[in-house]
Amino acid sequence: MVLDQIIPLVALASTVISYMGYKSWQVVKERKANQKLSEQNQQLNAEKAVAEAQVKNHQVRKENEEKISGISRSSIIASLHENGDLRGDE
Repeated sequence: MVLDQIIPLVALASTVISYMGYKSWQVVKERKANQKLSEQNQQLNAEKAVAEAQVKNHQVRKENEEKISGISRSSIIASLHENGDLRGDE
């Protein structure tokens, strides 16, 4: 009689413990996946910042080349004198 009552309780307890263990394993697995995705996100953000800087540098270079292409040599030297950027003339 007592054995008939204990067996279902043991089966229920083992089922609950097994379910809790399975859920704990899933949580650990998801935390690892989230950590990996977070690291990838940081890497992609760093790569994005580098790419944006390269694009900006290219745009500035292009603008500077467009400015210089229409300027004569004497006006470039005069501009360097005005800004104090001409070397050897100190």
